[in-house]
Amino acid sequence: MMESFKICHVIRQGTEYTLRSVDSIPGDSVCTLYVSGNGLVDEEHTKNTGKIVDKEILRYVADIPNYVIMYDSLMVADNRDERLVEMNKNGGDVLPRIGISATIYLTPKNVRDVYRRQILPIFINEGPKGFERISFVVDGDEDDVMSYIIDHVQHTMRFLHFPENIVVGTQNMILIHTYSYSDYMLPYVNEMFARVILPRISDENGQRLDLNTALRRVRKLNLLAQCHGAHVVRMMEKIMVDSMQKMGYSRDEINQIQSQVLVTAYAPSCALGDSNFQFISFMSAYDYIVDVPHNWGYKFISANRQAEVARYLEQDPDWKWFLPPMFLRGKNGNMFVVKHRFNFDRKQWLDMVKRNDYDIHKKEHNDQHFLPLNATNDGKLFGMLARNVVINGIKNSMAQDTKFTPLPPIEELVLDEPENYNLRNVFNDLALNGDVFMYYVREFVREHSDEVHAQNDITHYIHATGKKR
Repeated sequence: MMESFKICHVIRQGTEYTLRSVDSIPGDSVCTLYVSGNGLVDEEHTKNTGKIVDKEILRYVADIPNYVIMYDSLMVADNRDERLVEMNKNGGDVLPRIGISATIYLTPKNVRDVYRRQILPIFINEGPKGFERISFVVDGDEDDVMSYIIDHVQHTMRFLHFPENIVVGTQNMILIHTYSYSDYMLPYVNEMFARVILPRISDENGQRLDLNTALRRVRKLNLLAQCHGAHVVRMMEKIMVDSMQKMGYSRDEINQIQSQVLVTAYAPSCALGDSNFQFISFMSAYDYIVDVPHNWGYKFISANRQAEVARYLEQDPDWKWFLPPMFLRGKNGNMFVVKHRFNFDRKQWLDMVKRNDYDIHKKEHNDQHFLPLNATNDGKLFGMLARNVVINGIKNSMAQDTKFTPLPPIEELVLDEPENYNLRNVFNDLALNGDVFMYYVREFVREHSDEVHAQNDITHYIHATGKKR
C-alpha cells in the first residue's frame, strides 16, 4: 500500500509525460499544484491531470514545475463524511434529506438550535430508524452536548409512548454514531500542509520568515483544486492559521499572507465565501455531485433543476429553466456558475432521465479540461475565464523577485489582456446576473423556510399535523 498521498512532479519529455514522486515542494519555487478530487488514485489519471495543466496552461505562459496530488485508493471511501462535516459546520443550514446518510456538526453553542432544526425533524418524519443514518460530530465538551441530545430524544420518545427498550436502543445507537471533531481532521491534511505550505512561511529551523519573504513565497504557489481537493485546501488553511500564530506572526500578517494564496477550484466540495485564501470557483448547475444542501443557493438550484427534469419527462417543449452564466461574489463564494458546460441534445437528455443515468452530471463534475470538446457557449466562457485566472496568477508569481507584487483583484485575473474592455464588460454582466440570482434565492427562502424546518414544540407539531408514531 502506498502512503496516504503522493506529490507527483509531472515531467514532460518531448510528447511523453512521466511522474516523479517528491517529498515536498521547494518553498521558494514558482509552481502549480493540482490538489485533486479523491478519484485520482492511479498514475494514469494523475498523469492526465498534469498533462491538462501543461498543455492548456503552462505551454502558453511559463516552463515551471507542475505537481499533482495522487491519493491512496483506500482513502476514497473514508473522506466523504469529513467533507460533509465541514460543509455542515460552515453552511449553517443543513437539513439531511430522507434516505441519505448525513453527519451533523454539534457544539455547546449550537446544540439547542441544531436539535430543533435538524434532529427533531428527522425523528418526526422517520422515527428511531432515522438515527441509523446520522453521525454526530462534537466540537467541544462531548458529554455535555450529547447529554442534551439524549435527554431530549428520550423525553420526546417517552411522550410518544415508545416502549422503554426502543428508547434505550435509540440512545445507544446515537452514542455509537458519535465522534470527536478532531477525528475528522485526517492526518494526511497535516502532512500535506507540512510538505506544501509550511516551507513558504518558515525557514529550515521552523522559524517565521520576515513578512515580505513570506508574502513572496506564498504568492509563487498556484493551487488548482477539484471537488475534494478544495476541501483539502480549506483544511490546510485552518492549519496554516494555527501554525503561523505559534511562530509569532500577528493576526494582520496572517491575513495578509493568506490573501495571497490563489486557489482556482473546479466543482468545489467545501463551504465557500469565508476563506482568507483567494478562492475563485467554477461550478455547473447540473453537477449533482456537489449538490449537498448546505445553503439556500444550492436548494434553489436543485428545485429548478428538478422542475426542468419533470418537464422533460412530460415532454413539454415550451418550458425551460433559464439560468444565465453568473458570478456570485464575495460572501456568496466568488463562484462562476453556468447551467451546463456540455451540449446534450433532447433525446440524450430524456434517455438519461428515464434510465436514472448519471453520465451527464459526472461529466459536468469530473471533466478537468479548461477548453473541453463539445462545450456549450457558456462552458467555453467558463473554461476561458478559469484558464485566464490560472495564467494571470502564474504571471504574477513570476513577478515575485526581490519585491512583493500583490495578487491582482478577481476582475483583473479573469482578463486575457488588461485592456480587454469587452471581457471586462462580460465580467460585469456576470456579476449583475449573480446579484439577480441571489435576489431570487432570497425570495425562495421567504417562500420555503417554514416548510423546511419543523415546529420547535413537538406537541404543537403533532396536534397540528395529526402525525403519530
